[in-house]
Amino acid sequence: MSDGPLIWYALRVTPGNNRENMVKKYAIHKGYKAFIKLERRFGKWIKGQKNDKEYVAAPGYVFLGTTGDPWALVHTNHLIKTVVSVNGRAAVLDGPGLARFLELDDFNLPDYHRFFREAPFEVGEMVRIDHPSFEGFELRVKDIQRHEAIFDLVMLGRQTEARFPVDQCYKAA
Repeated sequence: MSDGPLIWYALRVTPGNNRENMVKKYAIHKGYKAFIKLERRFGKWIKGQKNDKEYVAAPGYVFLGTTGDPWALVHTNHLIKTVVSVNGRAAVLDGPGLARFLELDDFNLPDYHRFFREAPFEVGEMVRIDHPSFEGFELRVKDIQRHEAIFDLVMLGRQTEARFPVDQCYKAA
């Protein structure tokens, strides 16, 4: 996979027996961004209490984010049937529309799904941190991982790494 913005595709997989989840985990292990549509429904009564269960809401589909060719993953796993295509070309999905379909919001959005929103700043830019200890300071972003901005600081003559949530940082003017 190369660097660049993620392009979203839908994979058709063999449905049932937790196969969508297996393909999702396989794709994540291979370095892709992948997820499935889940919904909570009534499962059964256990000891007088209602027990809800998660079900796959779109059986047979796994949504894949990649910067490369989605067909490369199809040829490496027998559970993946094909990429959803139009006239033989992989159909590109709208990222924000897909996020709405999956009902992903700030409260239940896993860290590795935060790519639906544009980053407020990029690696190498100067930012300010919304924290009393760093009031008035501008720091250069070293890296962004798991929705945290990473900075190099020199404290007591030693270089150390500091991490702050991206939502507590803002681009310096």
